[in-house]
Amino acid sequence: MTGNSRIHPSGDQEDRLTPPPALIRKFLALDPRRVEFRVRGFDLADKSHEQRLESIGKAFLRGYNLTLVARSFSEFEQAMDQETDLLRGFFIEGGAMGSALVDSLPFRKAMLPRYIAHFADQYPILVHAGVGLTISKLRWRELGIMAELDSFYRWLAYDGLGYHNMYFEPDRTLTGPKRVLEGYASRAYDQGAGRGIWFVSGADVGKAAATIATMAEDRRADLWAGVGLALCYAGPSDAAAFLDARGLAGPHAADMATGVAIACTARVKDQSLLPETREAVTALWSTTPEALAEKVDAMRQSAAASIAADTPAYGIWRDRIAEDFAASQSG
Repeated sequence: MTGNSRIHPSGDQEDRLTPPPALIRKFLALDPRRVEFRVRGFDLADKSHEQRLESIGKAFLRGYNLTLVARSFSEFEQAMDQETDLLRGFFIEGGAMGSALVDSLPFRKAMLPRYIAHFADQYPILVHAGVGLTISKLRWRELGIMAELDSFYRWLAYDGLGYHNMYFEPDRTLTGPKRVLEGYASRAYDQGAGRGIWFVSGADVGKAAATIATMAEDRRADLWAGVGLALCYAGPSDAAAFLDARGLAGPHAADMATGVAIACTARVKDQSLLPETREAVTALWSTTPEALAEKVDAMRQSAAASIAADTPAYGIWRDRIAEDFAASQSG
């Protein structure tokens, strides 16, 4: 992936987009009220958490809805620049979902490969996870969508699928069959479901922990990893919440810390690190976010060259982060 959102001039052929017809746009557009907690029925910790998490959902939908009307990627860049540090990544995530969705319409130049080229270098986690939300709606496009993705990060599409199911169908996801996926895809799915649990629980660490405790034991490590990622990238959470999560995760503390490390690396990469995140990451990992991001990225590069029978390079990367955290805690 060599694209950069700043190197495509507005008149460039690859920058131009053709919106779907008006009737289709109306059918595909999503109402921002869909992510309001009173509509979703999520468990609230407090009003400030509700406002924070709703703002994230609405930023996601702004990115998604823009894919239905934008006539150039320059419009995305201009709109993205209007988002706060907290919200830019979620805006990009929504655009990834929309790009994959509009590509299902006939007689169109594919949008998703160009969206990836523009934004995945800076937002690899958000772009690939966002694509997974489309798979939840268009399972018949799964193979085609997966073929467009980076071979390392492609597993995040299943993370996005798990997040979607937990966010929009929490009761069914919590009480239904274990999973419908096989192999590492099922683990990535649970990592996304863990992210969803953070939202469903109203950003309350104790409620998230109680929810995970109701799930099968063999799923909890990945669920905690997802909570850790959302705890760090979405928040709101301070150092005390990070340390509470470490304690409540118990034997899965290293998995939770892995999610935090990946989210921290994403924030450092897209230059959106928040003061609250800096303090909390330092408290949990005993190092600065920049130093942690550098180490995590070095592990990614090393894992990308690794081969294992049952675990993709992406999974090896996550395992090595968890091992590093565990070693730091026992030293």
